[in-house]
Amino acid sequence: MAQTIITIDTSQLEKLAKEFDGFDKEVAEAACHALNRTVDHVFTQIGRIVPKHYAIKKKDVTETLKKKKPNSSNLEASVISTGRRLSFAHFPFTPKTPRRGKRTPTVMVKIKQEKGKVRSRQGFVASTGAKSADKIQYNVFKRLGKSRLPIAPIRTLSVPQMITNAKVAEEIQKSAQAMLEQRMQHEMKRIMTSIDKNIKGK
Repeated sequence: MAQTIITIDTSQLEKLAKEFDGFDKEVAEAACHALNRTVDHVFTQIGRIVPKHYAIKKKDVTETLKKKKPNSSNLEASVISTGRRLSFAHFPFTPKTPRRGKRTPTVMVKIKQEKGKVRSRQGFVASTGAKSADKIQYNVFKRLGKSRLPIAPIRTLSVPQMITNAKVAEEIQKSAQAMLEQRMQHEMKRIMTSIDKNIKGK
């Protein structure tokens, strides 16, 4: 099962620790706050950016994500996407239901937003056998041999693969880095204000 981890440059945290040497507790709390906000931001941005490039729903993207948040004693943080290759049911395809007749209509599916719908060479639409209305009723299948059966759903990219697409990854990375820098500046000001008050109060 594919897995993707979004990472960002945290060198600013080391710089912050050096600048405020002797105020370890304050620095740890500031770094924790900044990273927490950044992790939440990255989670949201992945759900926004991936559907801009791929014809997939935000929910299908965010369901693969898991956040690991830091605390003052352990500043390790990450956003991890885990998931297998998706079937065509997660993307717009036509026809939406099986068609009977001498000629089986060509299945068209849209994976990338910029390319529009493309032809599936071996796909055909069939029932999944799901009885519940909230389940996937129809999907695009392929035959595993020359016989009518067995069949299997056609699968394409996984969400982790979409995230690691060069354009997508770069957009996420820039957004994450900008948020971390913004939050660190805010936290540095807060620390300086706190230190100033402590000094004046002595």
